[in-house]
Amino acid sequence: MVKRRKPEPGSTTPAPAQATPPATYAPAFKAGIQATTSRVQEMHYAISGKTFDALQKVPGLSVPARLVQGAHDAITTGVYAAVRHGTGALLGLVGDAERLLVDPTRVPAGRELAFRSALNAAAGDALAQAGSPLAVQMGLHAAGRPLALQPDSLAGLNERVCVFIHGLACDEQSWSLFSESWRGSPWDRDGANYGALLADELGISPLYLRYNTGLGIDDNALQLAGHLSALAEHAPPHVREIVLVGHSMGGLVARRACEQLTEGDAAWRQRVRTVVCLGSPHQGAPLEKLGHFVASALSLSNVTQPLGTLANARSRGIKDLRHGLRGKKRRADGLALRLIAGSLADEADAMMGPMVASMLGDGLVTTHSASDASLVGDVERVELAGLGHMALLNHPRVYALIRDWLGSAPRG
Repeated sequence: MVKRRKPEPGSTTPAPAQATPPATYAPAFKAGIQATTSRVQEMHYAISGKTFDALQKVPGLSVPARLVQGAHDAITTGVYAAVRHGTGALLGLVGDAERLLVDPTRVPAGRELAFRSALNAAAGDALAQAGSPLAVQMGLHAAGRPLALQPDSLAGLNERVCVFIHGLACDEQSWSLFSESWRGSPWDRDGANYGALLADELGISPLYLRYNTGLGIDDNALQLAGHLSALAEHAPPHVREIVLVGHSMGGLVARRACEQLTEGDAAWRQRVRTVVCLGSPHQGAPLEKLGHFVASALSLSNVTQPLGTLANARSRGIKDLRHGLRGKKRRADGLALRLIAGSLADEADAMMGPMVASMLGDGLVTTHSASDASLVGDVERVELAGLGHMALLNHPRVYALIRDWLGSAPRG
């Protein structure tokens, strides 16, 4: 038996060797390329199979057709296998380089964060299930940094807090887009956005939620409820109100979090009195309804079925937008719901405006869905002509409404 010597006082024990950090982007690209290659191969076989089946029914061509088909299948199988192995090997090398060159502990920002947000919108549920480092983890941010839900980190919050919840494929940076829209407005200043202005004019502390928009709406709503519960628990006693402002999918997540109350949620729910939804598809989004129709149509034929498989691979979050919150709770009990619907129609177009608003809405969500006439209770609805879906993220006309709803104060 070999006895281990105890370290001398004051000596240091060598740290265990750290495992090589996993690659992030390369495996995701590899999975996507190989899945696409498989779908193309399936289509190739389906099309060629129909051709060979027809040739085998021609007198005198049956045997030659079978021979040619056998050779064709053997060659194409080898070609697609080579493509898969080749791309796998190449991206394996890319992954090795990524492990050496990329710091896995870095916090993504700027364009990389925007790319990750878009990637999570498309396949965030699959990334989360696979345990990929690319899967966005839900968290609150303040002043551009992650916010720890601990008393020390929350000590600076004011009496009122506003949590901004972005929509599909977006992140907390999205609330600062379209800064040129503030020019000529009463709030024409550098860095103007809803959070900064609410802090300056009404003393409301802005917080920003980052989350994986590829997960289902119910999943994100449960996670949000957990974060709001921790926020209410660890915030200073003087924090008396939490306002939720959600853009697009974010409005649905906010509403659903308030509806999915469980035991122990009363502390945060009592502080949430107002939910503002900007262009949220409460009755469903037309583009996802079209996506579902296209995927179903492509799946009807064995030739196009591989395309239907690809189309149906979109995330659970995107699929949930097909129906929005239709069929969920219709009464806003104890909650003030403020709904803003954008419209591509110009205010001056009295003839075509209503038709454009009804058919196109803000370009992604119809005014009917964003206004949701079936909701009852303390609900106010406003339609803003001339504003597209993404413009609702950062525009003085939207801010004027939010400011009036949340209280009045002299403009600085």
